[in-house]
Amino acid sequence: MDIRSQTLNCHRCGRQHHIEIDFSKLSKDQLEGREPVLNFICPDASYMYRVMGFALDTTVNIFKQEGLISQQNIIENRLKAEWGELDFAAKLKRFILIDLSFVGIPDEYYNLLRPVVASYCCGYFYPAMTSAGALGERILNRLIIKLRGHFKSSRHYKKIWNKKSFDHWDTPISILNEWGIISVEVKSAFFRLQKYRNESIHYNDGYDFESNSHDAVKALADIINDQFNYMNRKDLFWVFDMPGEIWLRSAVVNDPFVKEFVLPHCLQLTPYDEPTATPPIKGKNVPLKPLSDEDFIKIRNSRNKK
Repeated sequence: MDIRSQTLNCHRCGRQHHIEIDFSKLSKDQLEGREPVLNFICPDASYMYRVMGFALDTTVNIFKQEGLISQQNIIENRLKAEWGELDFAAKLKRFILIDLSFVGIPDEYYNLLRPVVASYCCGYFYPAMTSAGALGERILNRLIIKLRGHFKSSRHYKKIWNKKSFDHWDTPISILNEWGIISVEVKSAFFRLQKYRNESIHYNDGYDFESNSHDAVKALADIINDQFNYMNRKDLFWVFDMPGEIWLRSAVVNDPFVKEFVLPHCLQLTPYDEPTATPPIKGKNVPLKPLSDEDFIKIRNSRNKK
């Protein structure tokens, strides 16, 4: 070991920090100054997590507004190229009826949901229902398998710790709700979808797939929107309190769902940082801890008024 004390003049907080570095673990390039020795994060600066990753589709909203004929025509032509022109009016009506609009966590579910919705819109009601149930089961499994390690002290952990998948929905739905991972509304949507999933994959003579497919796809969309849509998760996010930006509430940084599904799409920043600028800006002489979220927001919103 070759421990040496170093003094850093921190441009973030304007103070000096004393740190110890083991020079025996540095690479040749680091020792010779060609690579940085460490990625120093000021321990005194005030930070919050800003959301930088998005899944975005607000197409359906264009059809809800008057006077957007040109935009509507562009979208209709795109959908005709994707779905075909035959019986297009009925396809478009179903698309508007599903009313899927989101600004969400860029997880896999939005991309997987699109072909489910397309099947329904195109009148393929049986594959729409069965794929909606399959995707709902995938979401349910991924939530509980990815998050169960955070709940080892739970009374339920011993029942689920080594299961590779769940095809009976009742137990994981109830557990996720008890853990606070899903809301009562998401729990209800899962149970609605479970009903349609079971009805569609098990033989049911004379079953009306057309009339039930809308409710099945809508239940799936509700699960995804209520769980992963930033706009619907004001319990986790400050949504546009800073214009054009979404930030994570500091009180939920250690929430298991946030750790696994949200933080990978965030950057830890000070109120003066501008990661999308060219080149990115790292603020200097930033506010120090402790700082409430409300004060952080005020400072960020006033940063360009100086």
